[in-house]
Amino acid sequence: MKIFAGPPGTGKTWQAAREAVRILLPETSDADIQQVHQNLVREGRIIWVTFHPSYTYEDFVEGYRPRETESGNIVYQVVPGPFLLACKAASSAVSPNRFSVGQQLGKYRVAHVESGGLVLEALAVTRKDRVAGDEDLAQRGFVDFWTLRQFEALGLSASDLRLDGKKNDRRQEVSRLTGFPTTWFTNSSRHAAVYEALQQDGFALQSRDIVLVIDEINRADISRVFGELITLLEHDKRQGQREERQVLLTYSRRPLAVPANLSIIGTMNTADKSLTSVDLALRRRFEFVTVDPVPALVPANYGGVNVRALFTEFNRRLTALNGRDLLIGHADYMEAALEDSRQRSNLPANDSGRVAAIASVLRAKTLPFLDDVFRGDRALARFVLGGDLFEEASLADLNDELQSLGRIDAESVVTVARWWDPREDDWDEAAFIRRYPAQS
Repeated sequence: MKIFAGPPGTGKTWQAAREAVRILLPETSDADIQQVHQNLVREGRIIWVTFHPSYTYEDFVEGYRPRETESGNIVYQVVPGPFLLACKAASSAVSPNRFSVGQQLGKYRVAHVESGGLVLEALAVTRKDRVAGDEDLAQRGFVDFWTLRQFEALGLSASDLRLDGKKNDRRQEVSRLTGFPTTWFTNSSRHAAVYEALQQDGFALQSRDIVLVIDEINRADISRVFGELITLLEHDKRQGQREERQVLLTYSRRPLAVPANLSIIGTMNTADKSLTSVDLALRRRFEFVTVDPVPALVPANYGGVNVRALFTEFNRRLTALNGRDLLIGHADYMEAALEDSRQRSNLPANDSGRVAAIASVLRAKTLPFLDDVFRGDRALARFVLGGDLFEEASLADLNDELQSLGRIDAESVVTVARWWDPREDDWDEAAFIRRYPAQS
């Protein structure tokens, strides 16, 4: 398990995607990484999730969610999150060719195929409270193979997945055996349809390598999101390993062991210190890979400007101030990104347009980043970018009046100079180029 950590714009997400593909298909060439990655995501073998400050255990593992039954009633069920779905997909999968979109299974049609299950939609829905003239909605529901595997291991039949209210005694018994609440069986006919199809094939379920990628892993409260699962992440405590451990899930109260063939990758922004830090319990379970800015990916000559020299000097000064966690990423200064910025800004496709694109990126991307890092202290931003890009207005003439009010002397106001704004009439392209001229 790895976490790619570094400043924003250094390619952490790309590195995570490439690592995910390498785990599943090691022979993939760099040229094919993007296409193969997209295919694996569609197959459900690579699962992406992005953490954010309000993300919780209920989002990530399992939690109660309202669901509409086929009769139109609302029930609350324990719904698995991406982590639990990834565990199930790694434990129970079928051949990619076993099911196909459009395939009919009883009164349902396959709407989507994933590694760990199917999305089925009803062929027809009849609702007593339907408004005249309304079209019947093709209700959809997800069927995971892991659940069906539990039924098969207990020797249960498809009829045990079709237990209406008249069969309450049997429903109670099956609920006790499987650990599913009795309310789960009000909407389990989709599972029954897939269960019957799998039984015809001898129930050929198999384990399959799955990769879960967590983008911005430190944006959430990690200890709250992972909960009791922290212990299970270590490889020797995975399912089938010498020190295998299980935990009871908080809501379903069902045992869970994390499959050994589930890989977890994360990305972490080291520049934003307002984010949650990764605690030691999680840190020691992951291998941290530092992703630094790469000046070689920045052009040495773009519109007559040595962007690489400019970029390198900025980061050299940032390192002197704050170390290597708060650097500028290369993503915005790569030639493809600069060209994209030039085109979106409707700048001409010549050297003048390219120089204006560099200045625009510097003003719109780098300057706000430095303002955030330095909490608006423009003196520090001026040290990084260069004093000639800023103007300073003294307020010393107000000191006497401020002191009479019991205030300290006024500080000078530092503002961004107008001469290097391509939108202004006094934009000085030649002066901007002279700062970091490309080598001829």
